[in-house]
Amino acid sequence: MNPPIGNGDHHPWGSVNNEDDQMSLRSRVLDVLNGPAVARMRFRFPIRGSHVTIAPQTFHHVARAIRLGQVTVRPPTDLAAGVAAQYNDVARTRADGTAVAANTLEVVSATGRLDEAYIVHESLHAAYDLLRTGLDANAEEASAYVCTALYCRMTGLPRPRWANGPIYANAAEVARTLLSQYQKGDPGIPWVGEHEWKMLRAGVGLDPVYAGGPGGILTGWLLGQQYTHDG
Repeated sequence: MNPPIGNGDHHPWGSVNNEDDQMSLRSRVLDVLNGPAVARMRFRFPIRGSHVTIAPQTFHHVARAIRLGQVTVRPPTDLAAGVAAQYNDVARTRADGTAVAANTLEVVSATGRLDEAYIVHESLHAAYDLLRTGLDANAEEASAYVCTALYCRMTGLPRPRWANGPIYANAAEVARTLLSQYQKGDPGIPWVGEHEWKMLRAGVGLDPVYAGGPGGILTGWLLGQQYTHDG
């Protein structure tokens, strides 16, 4: 099961609060998922006895689900302060008793490159859910941070604006290795660097946001606990 607040990224932004803005938000999310940075994103990483591959089609699957109404994009009303985006793989109940449906992507803002990077991060969680991908929550979070770092790097966002703290610093190193492979012109899908990937997984697993839940080192990496992936 997911932690109560879901898979959130912690950064403060403004809010979207009317129907027209909500439609604009949905369109902007689709623009990001079908955009040029996501079109370059590809890598694979090991999991127990196998591997997972991330490619543009991963995100295009989410975009298609949004267009078909299988995933709802909406602004949040009750996320914790500093949470910029959250994908809800299961339904949750707000403090006021109202419900947020399963398969809802809550996005505070989509007005800048950092906002867009968080959308990519949460959309990877959505893809794993929709595709019923079997992987532990620690690897899931680590791979989502790789996508965040790749997006920031490929859109030219200055590193001091996003690579703060050990998780993002480690994700930046994974992204650096992958980008060096992209620059060689090899059309294949590169593997993450082994050392960088392990450092990132450790950084995720030790972070207080994840340590006590499925994304922790013991719970996720060693025991293989997963988030809900039921489509």
